[in-house]
Amino acid sequence: MPTVKLTDAAVQKYAAPKGERREYFDATLPGFGLRVAGPTDRNPEGRKSWVLFYRFRGDQKRLTLSRPYPALSLADARKEAGDAFALIDKGIDPALHRAEARAEAERKRDTVGTAVEAFLATGMKGRKGRPLAAGYIEGTRGNFQNHVLPRWRDRDLEAITRRDVIALLDAIAANEPAPGKKPEAKGRGRGGNKRPAGGPVAANRVLAALRAMFAWAVRRGLVEVNPCTSIERPGEETRRDRTLTAEEMRELWPVFVKIGHPFGDFFRVLLLTGQRRSEVAGMRWADVDLEAGTWTLGADQTKAGRSHVVPLSQAAVAILAAIPRKSMTSKDGAKLVTKPSPWVFTSDGGAAISGFSRAKTIVDAKIAKARAEAEADPMAAWNVHDLRRTAATEMGRLGVPEFVIAKVLNHTSKGITGQVYNRYEYLAEKKQALETWAAYLERLVAPAGANVVALRA
Repeated sequence: MPTVKLTDAAVQKYAAPKGERREYFDATLPGFGLRVAGPTDRNPEGRKSWVLFYRFRGDQKRLTLSRPYPALSLADARKEAGDAFALIDKGIDPALHRAEARAEAERKRDTVGTAVEAFLATGMKGRKGRPLAAGYIEGTRGNFQNHVLPRWRDRDLEAITRRDVIALLDAIAANEPAPGKKPEAKGRGRGGNKRPAGGPVAANRVLAALRAMFAWAVRRGLVEVNPCTSIERPGEETRRDRTLTAEEMRELWPVFVKIGHPFGDFFRVLLLTGQRRSEVAGMRWADVDLEAGTWTLGADQTKAGRSHVVPLSQAAVAILAAIPRKSMTSKDGAKLVTKPSPWVFTSDGGAAISGFSRAKTIVDAKIAKARAEAEADPMAAWNVHDLRRTAATEMGRLGVPEFVIAKVLNHTSKGITGQVYNRYEYLAEKKQALETWAAYLERLVAPAGANVVALRA
């Protein structure tokens, strides 16, 4: 082990034959040196690393400095070695000190905040790695941001226990505000108003989000156990079975027509096709063939994670054909470029519609006003998903077989035959089912001689 005066020129020049290793120790800083490894098959250019030999409590020890040459220059390596000797003088082993610092940095990276961030970026995958529905992802993100992170952001991920989870869910169920947040009133919507801060149903959603995140963390080796296992949902949820009556559909349809595009058309197509709210809202012109009367969704566009062809009834085609195709403006370098919007249902051309609750509030207000003027009872509460349930229920009442309705709704088939072997799309059956439903709906909202708006108005 030669002792030399290490200089920048010397360090750059030193080399070792292939497969061999040489060490050069600094004459000005005893124990500090350069290790030169010759070329290998894995590292054809060889490698130069900085080393420090020192005694600590009678034992001879070696420390490889933080980075190799040239990433760590001679001057910086000397400084790092000097810092190590300063620790030795204080009775601290520099190797142990660095290992503890790394462990602490690693521990800090595995906080709830960093785990949630990584989970939302990489862990939100459905079956076979397919992305989950955009609405579900945004809802999960909101549950973390509104309820979990304000309370747990800097908590050690591994330190979260079942008791912690239960206490968090109890606080959310009781609508207790998170630290730094004021309590929010229930029953408010969007447009500047705040959503409910919590409640039993919100606690259920948070539990589902936490259970999924910790399951992902277990798979990644970030934690050993999932603290959400076997925890019961805090809130009782009533399964909805609300469907619209014939009279309600007769009242709602002309209101949908009156409010026009995009939300009025969206509600009508949703009722006619029976598809999911997010799927209809995200409908793209590229996926619609008005001439063939089909709307094709890719696997990445459906909640089920499989492609789905929706036959469009004549009534649905008529509505879509009358929709104006908007434009969108985007930047191409320094230029503004205008091109057709890809979205069927869009307010500004730049994005698909959202804010369904605001549009529904307008519909409800018009219905309430009409009923008040007629001195009739208010319409029972309904939500947007009830349109899909109504379409499915009415198709069944009209004699459409249950398995065809399931195909229309893109529900998963039960049994290995339906899931694996039967690849028939039932396109003709689905088309007949949707045409039957559309014909009934047209007769319902536009009976002969009545002064109401027809489906194809």
